[in-house]
Amino acid sequence: MAKEINENSLLFLYEGETEAEFYQIIFNNYIPPRKIRRSFSNLKGIYSLNDKVKSKIESYLQNNSFVTCNNIHVFIAYDREGPRETETLLDLQSLKLKYIYKDSRISSINEIVATQDLESWFFHDLEGIYKFLRAPNNKRNHNCYNNIEATNNKILSSLFHKFDKHYQKGKKVKGFVNQLDVEKIFNNVQELKDSIIIITKLC
Repeated sequence: MAKEINENSLLFLYEGETEAEFYQIIFNNYIPPRKIRRSFSNLKGIYSLNDKVKSKIESYLQNNSFVTCNNIHVFIAYDREGPRETETLLDLQSLKLKYIYKDSRISSINEIVATQDLESWFFHDLEGIYKFLRAPNNKRNHNCYNNIEATNNKILSSLFHKFDKHYQKGKKVKGFVNQLDVEKIFNNVQELKDSIIIITKLC
């Protein structure tokens, strides 16, 4: 019996190095391996976000390695950079108008927006953060960050400095993301969960 070929393919664009680490773990945990052809690409920040996304899509469409991909699903993972009422930087509607039409190879364009940023999500596992920082038990304040959406990368950086470590938004911190309970984060972030469910249905 011939092996069924999945006609869908995935172009996953992400904001920076921290996202690369985080989403690699998410995919390893929740997306069946070898069930869908996928390509990952770093946007290296969200300045000129719309132009960067267009450039990545155009490069993918013109790449001979992906010329047989005709049901391409684009996902863009980036930060809101503020509270939930803050307008996002991606013009999703414009991208859909440009790339989704009859006979287009792009089938869908989706966004995964972290409020306020990816670092905010990390506070769902505050214990994991403290564990990575090797914070003494009497220095761990578990009631200080109850409003997750009020946290951000600056607050995480400040917490790191309290324990003589450095955190810079978008940069790798060796061993940090791997220390976190990604399942706990996944189960507490509906935007993330909804997007991964969409991807699993494509597999």
